[in-house]
Amino acid sequence: MIRLAAACALVLASAAVARGTAPPAPEWAVAVLPGGAEFMLEVARDDASRARGYMFREKVGPREGMLFVFDESAPHSFWMKNCRVPLDILWLDAAHRIVYMAESLPPCPAEGDCPSTVPTAPARYVLEFAAGTAREQHLKTGDAVVVLDSDGGR
Repeated sequence: MIRLAAACALVLASAAVARGTAPPAPEWAVAVLPGGAEFMLEVARDDASRARGYMFREKVGPREGMLFVFDESAPHSFWMKNCRVPLDILWLDAAHRIVYMAESLPPCPAEGDCPSTVPTAPARYVLEFAAGTAREQHLKTGDAVVVLDSDGGR
């Protein structure tokens, strides 16, 4: 799957260069967790997509996730407003190492008071998975996650 993702990234970048345009911002990525499990990720890299996140989704698949990309490392807080599914949230530093984890955060209805979760360390990236993924994959602070996106980034 990683090879397929890398091949797709190369094709997209080559097509953009051939047209004389810069490659578009990635809209997908692949995360490979320390145990080897691969997850297809939606990418949220602008304010609107980061604010929307998993709002109003009825489910998150067992090998799906969302990658939030920030311009700078900071203690980016997250909340579950209008989220209908419980999630695990992982904060990653610039080297894609887990610096903080919040597991099995419950959904929060629109009319409810939704608390924010604030990490204890700055992060450049945040990953969201279906609740239970962190436990199932035996993830812990300090673990490295390999992230491949359509820019060929890691």
